[in-house]
Amino acid sequence: MNKLLFILFLIVSTISFGQYDMDEASDTTEKEQKVDTYELKKHIYVGGDLSLSFGAQTYLYIAPLAGYEIWQGISAGVSTMYQLYRVNFTNGSSLSSHSFGGGIFARWRPPVFPYILLQTEFDVYNAEDFTTLYSGDRANVPAFMSGLGYAGGMGKAYYQILLMYDFVNDVNNPLPKLFGNIPLYLRYGMVFYLG
Repeated sequence: MNKLLFILFLIVSTISFGQYDMDEASDTTEKEQKVDTYELKKHIYVGGDLSLSFGAQTYLYIAPLAGYEIWQGISAGVSTMYQLYRVNFTNGSSLSSHSFGGGIFARWRPPVFPYILLQTEFDVYNAEDFTTLYSGDRANVPAFMSGLGYAGGMGKAYYQILLMYDFVNDVNNPLPKLFGNIPLYLRYGMVFYLG
């Protein structure tokens, strides 16, 4: 009896075969999604802010940024910053301060008023610590800024002028204030869309 079951099992197993229905297979497999790089580039922009001043006081501010337009003028991105401030005294000596940092931002250019720019950002700067007596000490300085500005278009690019208010107002914030002790900052730069 065991031999008969074994032979029957052997015959059935050699006769059976798997079937593959091409219609069902095409429905169940995921189709490969292709990314349209041109459409992607139309939403990506790069640029930054730049300030220069020379003379007895040298000031250099460079802040590159990169962003992505998410939906109808709303975009987000990252930015970095480097700042040099040097004062040359009449006796030949000089005093220098270097700051650097970066952060994230979100901005909105309303489609009906594309010349208006609203922006908020959170940055962390590494700057000189003015609260200690020893020179050379450094501190990480947070800044949470919001503001509005003007965005003048030039095809796939626009220049921007922003008036920003810092809600943290840390004493070690390295950016130069616009008016006395009010934490208002003026920034200007260019933005270029890749596509």
